[in-house]
Order: sequence, then structure tokens, then C-alpha cells
Amino acid sequence: MPENALFPDSRDTNSGQHSARNDFCRLIAVFLLGTGQTTLLISLPAILTETGIGYGVLSVMVALGTGLFIVSAPIWGRISDTYGRIPVVISGIVGIALSFLILTLSIQGVVSGVLDQQQAIFLMFSARIIYGLLASGLYPAVQAWVIDDNDPSNRARMLSRITASINVGRLSGPLVPALLIGWGSAFPIGVVSLLAMVLLTMLVILPVVSVRHDKVSGASNDNRHFLGLMAETWPLLLLACSVTTLFGFLQYLAGPRLHLIVYDGITTTRLLSILMMLAALSSVIAHLVAAHWVQRNLVMALKFGSVMLLIGSMFMVIGESLFWLASGLTISAASVALLTPAYTTLASGQAKSQQGALTGMFSMIHTIGYTLGALLAGLTGTMNGWQLELVGVLVASVSLMITFLWVDHEHGKSLCLRFK
Repeated sequence: MPENALFPDSRDTNSGQHSARNDFCRLIAVFLLGTGQTTLLISLPAILTETGIGYGVLSVMVALGTGLFIVSAPIWGRISDTYGRIPVVISGIVGIALSFLILTLSIQGVVSGVLDQQQAIFLMFSARIIYGLLASGLYPAVQAWVIDDNDPSNRARMLSRITASINVGRLSGPLVPALLIGWGSAFPIGVVSLLAMVLLTMLVILPVVSVRHDKVSGASNDNRHFLGLMAETWPLLLLACSVTTLFGFLQYLAGPRLHLIVYDGITTTRLLSILMMLAALSSVIAHLVAAHWVQRNLVMALKFGSVMLLIGSMFMVIGESLFWLASGLTISAASVALLTPAYTTLASGQAKSQQGALTGMFSMIHTIGYTLGALLAGLTGTMNGWQLELVGVLVASVSLMITFLWVDHEHGKSLCLRFK
């Protein structure tokens, strides 16, 4: 029997085949993560209709699973540094499969009369807790796995592929309920669980391998290195937080801005779905067009991406038509596709044997940023036009300031020397 993912120290002489298998499993794993996220969100209205569970309860349920990423993602990152990437990836896939299976059974239980609403709500919250605790390790472990398998001259391009893959999943996610919702809201949720089980079987059977870095000796030493890593990379972590805060702000702002343009709830919902798909498509196109350029010009990619983000945010908060709103969101999504692999690659040059801890921190920071963006959009919902524009300008300016003042040319040049 060939060595498989459960033995992270395994090596295989046929590196080309292993590289292809690794790439395939990584891309499919994050694709499934993105698909599950949007499938659940798009299915919420149908779940509400079929189960009678209030939208507020369902929203809290979804938010709980996402919020747990803040706590558990850094922990999983450090676990992957100690025990290898593949066990953490497998745990993440198990989390997706199990959580979506419980959600499916909960919905179907209420519809068939086997469960009452209280029992279903308990199971749904349990499913999201499982998702938040287990699936949170998937994306940072995959990123660390990519960093392990690629030399510095190729990391940004491969990390960009991971970003593109999760966005393809988010782009494909709405298609699952669109095709299957006619059989009930449990069907699209169940399909995600089934796909996760198939991927889990593939990961166990296929001889995929992962590099396991040297371990630090003890918990106190590990904490010291972890704090040192934060101290070394905090400008890039702060940049990541500002970028995701601004993009989260723009995404959550899109609905209210659309409603002001079309004045119709149903039309707003349909247009918002199209806009989110356009944003995901924009990030995929940005990867296809600019991945090689980003790899060769990491610091320039940060600066160019920040300027694009500023332009996109200005289009969204100032523009008063659907064209400007769509343009702003797609430009902003493309800028994030440039920024994320660039600052992750720069930070990886300082992480040494703590790539898992680093990607776990970025996952935590991204979740915090999107949460702050949602809160910011909620607060600005009560403001008038010029205040809204001011908030957008200030948040975008923070992103630019961090990029141009802290991640400056000399700092970036010294980092880039490590990638040659």
C-alpha cells in the first residue's frame, strides 16, 4: 500500500506525480470550502421557508461557525507545524462533511416531522460549532502546504492559485442550490457533504505527501517563537486586516447601495447575487492575468493592489448607479486577489519553520477583518451620504498608509532578496 497523507514525513521519488496530486487535492479542498460557504448562504431563504426557523436564528447560526475561525485557525496552524499539513487538511474536510451532513439531517427532520424546531436548532448550532472548530484549519493548512512544496521564487503564484480556487468555489456555490433547490433545501446542503466525503476518501487513498518542518522543543519556546513571529510580521498582518476590513465593508455595503438604486427587495437580491459572482470571477481573472507578475514584483503588487482597492472603494461609495457599484466591487475583488498572495509570500520569508502558525494568523486576521467590515457597514447604514463616503475614504487610506509607510521599498527589497 503506498504511503499516504497520514504519514507527513513520507517521500516519493516520483516528485512530478506527487506535485500534481498535491495540487489537485489542495485546489479541490479550498474549492469545496468556498462552495460550501456560498451554498449555505444562498439556501438560507429556502431553509427558513421549509423549517419556519427565523432568519435571525439562522444568521446567528452561520455567524457562529465563521466566528470560531478567529479562535481555532491559529491553533490549527501551530498544530500543522508540529504534526504536518495533511492531518489538519483531513480534519478540515471531516469538519465540512460532518457539519453539512448534520445540517441536512436537521432540515430534513423538521420537514418530515421527525424533529421539532428546538431540536433542529440545537443540531444546526452543533453542526456550525463542528464546522468552526474543524474546518477553520483547512485553508491555513493548505496555504502552509503550498509554501512547503514550493521554493520562494514560485510561492506567490501558487498561493494565488489557492485564492483563485476558493473564489471559483464561491462562484460555483450559487449554482448548487439553483439546480437542486427544487427537491428541497436539504439537497444542496447534502451535496456539499457528499462531495466532502468523496474528497476525504481521495485524500486517504491517494499517496499525497507534505513536508513537516522542524519542531520547536517545548510549549514555552513555541509561544516565544510565535510572539516573535507576530512582532516580525505585524505590518503585514495589519495590512491584511485593513484590506479585509475594507473589502468586507464594501461587500456588506453592496446590498443597501443596490436597494437605493432599484428600490425593490427581490430585484436587489437577484442583482446582489450577480454582483457577488462577478466579484469572484474578477478575482479568478486577476490570478490568470497577473499571477506571474505578482511573483516577480511582490512589493509593487502590494502598492498597485492598494491603489486599485482605493479606486474600487471610491467607485462604490460615491457612484450612484449600478455601473459604478459593479465596477467598484469587481475592481476591489481583483485588488484583493493581488494583495493576498503578495503579503502572504512576503511574510513567509520571515516565518521559517512556522508557516502553519503564520497562515493560521492570517486566517484569523482575515476573519476579524471581514467581521469588522460587516460592523462598519452596519454602522454606516444610519449615516447620510457624505459620512458614508468619509468612512470609505478613511478605511481605504489606512490600507494605503500601511502599504506605503510600513511595507516600504527597502523593507520589501530586503525581503525579496530571500526569494532569489
